[in-house]
Amino acid sequence: MSDTYASVVLGGDERNAEFLGVMVAWLVTNHLIAPNLESRAGRTVARVRMQDMTGAGFLTTELDGELRPTHLSEDGQRFVEAYFLSGQFRSDFDAAEFDGDDEWERYDRVAPSISAAFRKFRAPAEKPSTMGKILQFPRRK
Repeated sequence: MSDTYASVVLGGDERNAEFLGVMVAWLVTNHLIAPNLESRAGRTVARVRMQDMTGAGFLTTELDGELRPTHLSEDGQRFVEAYFLSGQFRSDFDAAEFDGDDEWERYDRVAPSISAAFRKFRAPAEKPSTMGKILQFPRRK
């Protein structure tokens, strides 16, 4: 796996700070960041969880503008690789249809989709049904 999932682009047509910020805020809020990052950046982690700092702000100040596997817990890495890198997050983000500047309002619109994807990701795979055949024996007369 790459050593960088995504890097922030702050301007132009490729601007993605809000897009990445929503994902980072969700990861921080849901305790999917690496324990060493959480202890090192505890104050800013708390600010994100209290919605006093945006995910984009955390991304640029604490993560040097890059989302890397080393920033995440093992579950966080697996989820980002399955959901974010697959393009499903982009679809969910675009489906939120938000035109505004309030990043927490945008987060509130997208977070339920991310949470649903995470629940599905964490759910154990359904086992195929192993139904037995019911036999009927002839009745005795």
